[in-house]
Amino acid sequence: MDHAISLRKVVKTFGEGQAAVHALRGINLDIGAGELFMLIGPSGCGKTTLISIVAGILRQDAGEVRLFGEDLRTMSENAQADFRARNVGFVFQQYNLVPTLTVQENVALTMMIGGLPRRRAMDRAADALFDVEMSDRMQAMPNSLSGGQQQRVAIARAIVHNPRILVCDEPTSALDHEKGRQVMEILRAIAIKPGRALIVVTHDNRVFKYSDRIATMQDGHIIRMVRRHFVPHDPVDSAPVSTSASAGLADGTAFAPVG
Repeated sequence: MDHAISLRKVVKTFGEGQAAVHALRGINLDIGAGELFMLIGPSGCGKTTLISIVAGILRQDAGEVRLFGEDLRTMSENAQADFRARNVGFVFQQYNLVPTLTVQENVALTMMIGGLPRRRAMDRAADALFDVEMSDRMQAMPNSLSGGQQQRVAIARAIVHNPRILVCDEPTSALDHEKGRQVMEILRAIAIKPGRALIVVTHDNRVFKYSDRIATMQDGHIIRMVRRHFVPHDPVDSAPVSTSASAGLADGTAFAPVG
């Protein structure tokens, strides 16, 4: 499998001296193209810092980060911002839709801000909304949509520029079981397209079954990894993940300790 994302000995510290917070402590990680990779762990373990570095929002203090072979640390801030705009999409727990714009306009907005003519941006938005099964609500206003529908619009906005890396921070935590399932099936379909990788940070054990691998983080380290084989309609959608090194998923998949 080709590596879409590769991290080597990545370190990130906030603050200095006794007040220093060691968010990442020498992370080594490869994520393959076409992979749906999940990060789990307690609050403060380094998950958000890790995805922020992968997305080019933060710079690491030490170590190497490569996205599809490109070394982000060798880029200027402007070049890194341009790379991020072209190659990275974000899906957040909060939908952050503009309430005064239609669904289609919300999805097209960033493309228009980036200089794409309105008609082309709206056409691209229509294509993205088709991919997330929201073509019939393109002219709706956000406040007329359910939570699951708003999250689908947010996903369309994240993929409208055809990014190679999609980063999702708790995309299902505010959704009920059925809406969460629909969102994850859409994300799964997006992830397996050639030349793309998807990282999902989650505490929602209902969605673990959609992953190819799950990494557990603790105190700035990846402490264990589990590989799953995605099976559509797999009934194991509430398998608890323990922090015990000897534990596994409820379907019998064992954890592989890291390091």
